[in-house]
Amino acid sequence: MMPSLDAIPPAIRRAACAFHEAGHIVVGWHHGRAITHAWLRPPHGVSGETCFAPYHRGFQPDRAGDRRRAEVEITILSAGHCGEMIYWNEGPGLKWYPGELHSHADDLAQMQPFIALLQPPEAGLLRARCTRAATAILYQPAMRQAHAAIAGRLRDASRIGADEVEAMMAGVAGAQRAPPER
Repeated sequence: MMPSLDAIPPAIRRAACAFHEAGHIVVGWHHGRAITHAWLRPPHGVSGETCFAPYHRGFQPDRAGDRRRAEVEITILSAGHCGEMIYWNEGPGLKWYPGELHSHADDLAQMQPFIALLQPPEAGLLRARCTRAATAILYQPAMRQAHAAIAGRLRDASRIGADEVEAMMAGVAGAQRAPPER
């Protein structure tokens, strides 16, 4: 039987949240999105938020580049759940895995405008493709290292900013950004 969420020690839930937010950060960084900051909410840091610099222009469904950006945004939003699952599937998280996560609901809600813009025949297939893309990025050895380092810093400090993320990503051998979109 899986433990209820309330039975999981706050330190374990905080670490899982840090891995969730670090997933958004690493996949966003990989895709060239500029992070402004991420933080774990008080008092225990069992929920958090990652903020990226806003785009300078909106999305238009008739522009191929905007359609690609929308899919990248869905991938970045999927990366939180993927990053959190890395935590729950190994180390101290494995003992406490609750069996079902509800930490992804706000990410799913934020995906809706991008899904509406793309109008896929099956939204579930699009989300699954984006989840696989996020997972593939996070499981690259250099990205795994960066993900763990950023999650650790976020867990310990409750907040991380753009300069710190850039320094941490630059310090990881092999961490590379995708080519810029044209």
